[in-house]
Amino acid sequence: MAKSCLVIATWLTNMLSILPDTGVKREARKALLDEFINVLQSSNNLEEKILATLALKSFVNDPAALEALGVYAKCIYKTLRKLKKNSVVANDIMKALMNLSSIDITELWSCAEVVELDSSTNGEVLSLLHVKGRVLSSHSDGTIKVWDAGKKVLRLIQEVREHTKAVTCLYISSSGDKLYSGSLDKTNSANAKVACFISQGTGVKVYEWSGVQKHINFNKYVKSLAMTGPNLYCGCSGYSIQEVNLGTYTSSTFYSGTRKLLGKQVVYSLHIRDGILYAGGSSVDASAGKIFSLPNKAAVGTFVTGLDIQRIAINNDLIFTATKCGVIEVWLKEKFTRIASIKMAIGGHAKITSLAADMDGGMLFAGSSDGRIQVWALD
Repeated sequence: MAKSCLVIATWLTNMLSILPDTGVKREARKALLDEFINVLQSSNNLEEKILATLALKSFVNDPAALEALGVYAKCIYKTLRKLKKNSVVANDIMKALMNLSSIDITELWSCAEVVELDSSTNGEVLSLLHVKGRVLSSHSDGTIKVWDAGKKVLRLIQEVREHTKAVTCLYISSSGDKLYSGSLDKTNSANAKVACFISQGTGVKVYEWSGVQKHINFNKYVKSLAMTGPNLYCGCSGYSIQEVNLGTYTSSTFYSGTRKLLGKQVVYSLHIRDGILYAGGSSVDASAGKIFSLPNKAAVGTFVTGLDIQRIAINNDLIFTATKCGVIEVWLKEKFTRIASIKMAIGGHAKITSLAADMDGGMLFAGSSDGRIQVWALD
């Protein structure tokens, strides 16, 4: 379909929305929909594909038209994902389709393993970061590696060993020009002013780059950290989250979860994205974590799973939670609904020790205690 015809067809589609719901309207809508889907799937012209998504956007605003579009969800979902970088509208259509009760979301998403690397000579893979087409990995022998992930494979491009002991975590500054690494000090988070440490005892240590170090003691053993703005969030034993104001160096309880008499309940992982705090930990009453809106401190979702959550990674569409037994569960970011699970190829007593995803949703990376790095392509 020529571009000018696409524009006219889009105008006609918008006009249909104001006509009464007659048989003629339904037949016209079907004819236009078939044509737009055909352009979206078969055209080699990017501009034509984007125009087709603009035309399909008008179907989203009409419940009957959206249901008609939903029939094609399975065949167009992958194409829409690829168009997200070029068209905001493609993302809007995807979200609308995912919210349809008639759509089985598990049928829209898939993944395939693309590579598995053996880094066992460097020990455990303790931390993974994805940034700007690069993957950084840290290892128990003190090594930090930089991998090129641009073509959905990992190619080693740099390796350094500035630590003599295990590098337990990596952190990239918001500006993207500094890499912070923590060894046995277990540095977990940093910004332009401070670095925060998990101490050997209770509470957390805060180190100002000027040289001042403070210990904030709130009688909890900290297992995970996440920072945003002036606040530091600490996932603790006792299934609680503490909030530390880095301006006043005071702490308060952000969340206190259910405690059980038997076993230890711990918040193992915290992740912050777009004003939302994702917390994962011990599974209690078939729930292994919660999602909070930071502005109002309200719980907005729950990870309903019987598996402990050890690691969390997030991209623009999905949440990934990893258990130590090698299972990675996949959740829809919009609804916090579990849609799939992935099994990492580890054996014996090995466990998942690190997890990362690229923002655009094309790849997922997992590291294990037996030194493997596994990569999946997401569709």
